[in-house]
Amino acid sequence: MRPFSKFAPNDAAELKAVIFAVVFCGMFIAFLTAMHPPGFRKVHRRSSDHLTIPTPMRPEKLLEPEPQPFEDSNERFRKVPENFKYVDFRNHSYGFYGGTNGRQIDLTLTESELQLPNNAGWFSLRDVYYKDVTGDGKAEAIVRLSHVKCGGSCDGGADIFYIYKQRNGHLENIWQYETGSYGYGCGLKSFTIAGNQVVLELFGHCPKPAMDDPGPSKFVVKNMTFLLFTFNGQRFVREVIEFLPMEPTNVKNFEPRTAFY
Repeated sequence: MRPFSKFAPNDAAELKAVIFAVVFCGMFIAFLTAMHPPGFRKVHRRSSDHLTIPTPMRPEKLLEPEPQPFEDSNERFRKVPENFKYVDFRNHSYGFYGGTNGRQIDLTLTESELQLPNNAGWFSLRDVYYKDVTGDGKAEAIVRLSHVKCGGSCDGGADIFYIYKQRNGHLENIWQYETGSYGYGCGLKSFTIAGNQVVLELFGHCPKPAMDDPGPSKFVVKNMTFLLFTFNGQRFVREVIEFLPMEPTNVKNFEPRTAFY
């Protein structure tokens, strides 16, 4: 007996069906093998509840430019020239000053100040500049003092200007001017020297160094005065005075402008 003969189909039709089935199964297995070669593994994506989000980069802080230091355009005029090396304006006698009560005050500063008796006020040195204002090629000294008067209260201060030149080793005063005060009128708005001319702007109507048209209250001043002085070869003399309209202005603690050209 042939092996497996007892399992063989009984007729030719059944044999054909079996052969067809075997062939079909072989073709199907070959098809699957071609579509999914050995080593192929299906990758299943797994969702994650924990997403890793990269930390955003911190933007660089913008550097702000450093504020430029204040540059005083008048600083170069404070350099003491050779012809004034020996003069100490901080400890200096400016002559006699006529007080309001008719008494003469010896206006001598010590360490830049002079205190008046009975708390009546003081004088102090504000600044000293050096510039040729006469055209002789040598610098003159422009000295600015502050004069504060006090009674029941103080007046906010006035300014006194001196211009000195050197002549034969001695100081010669070629100009002197005192403004009014900020509290009661004719306080200094600006001081300018251009060439051999001096220009003053004062708060108020000031035909003389005191206001003749006071404002409605202390430190409140209306109008403005323009003054021009020119060097005539010997001294500075006034050439122009003009009065300009200005609304009432509070000038308490005002800091005037000083310029040289």
